[in-house]
Amino acid sequence: MGCMAFTLMTTCNSCGSSKIQKASYPEYTSVGNNGTRTVGKVKEELDECELESINEPANEFRAYASAVDEDRDFARQQAVLFAKANLVDRLESMVLNVMKGYRGKIQANGKSSSEADIRQDVGSMAERVVENCRIICSNRYRLSDGTYECSVCISIPAGDAEKIAGATTLTEDERVGVEFHEQQLHDSYREELERFRQQQKERR
Repeated sequence: MGCMAFTLMTTCNSCGSSKIQKASYPEYTSVGNNGTRTVGKVKEELDECELESINEPANEFRAYASAVDEDRDFARQQAVLFAKANLVDRLESMVLNVMKGYRGKIQANGKSSSEADIRQDVGSMAERVVENCRIICSNRYRLSDGTYECSVCISIPAGDAEKIAGATTLTEDERVGVEFHEQQLHDSYREELERFRQQQKERR
């Protein structure tokens, strides 16, 4: 009979994500197991724009964000700003890792600018690149309290990250007086990109 009940529950779950299921979990206190707790659970649907961000193609970098406000236009503007900030942070992290790998491939005799100077250069370039992003998805929801939630997904060409890395590294090499090695930088970029894509696959 228990087996039949499980089958019926599974069938109901396939009817739609709005179906409420029951789940029981052990409840623990300081003295140990205190029986079980039964709660209802509903499978959450991912927003379309969030899915667009997760399913990022190899030739793009994407970022997702959402915002809530009483003004629907302001909520969208905020969502775009948050998505841009997320993408700038991602570009900064990636380019700095590329430069670290590049430094390990060449002989710079220990010469390097301060990390703060490098980070500022990378951040400024990333912000300029992200300003030209495309909004590939935008959704708006009216909430029960009268406010609006807006979600967006933005995109830039993946090659822009390598351009930032190249420009920043060239500036850095000129600043400290070492020879720029384009091929080694390209190799470092490809290695970092491959590492990042692998991390994305593992998170899905």
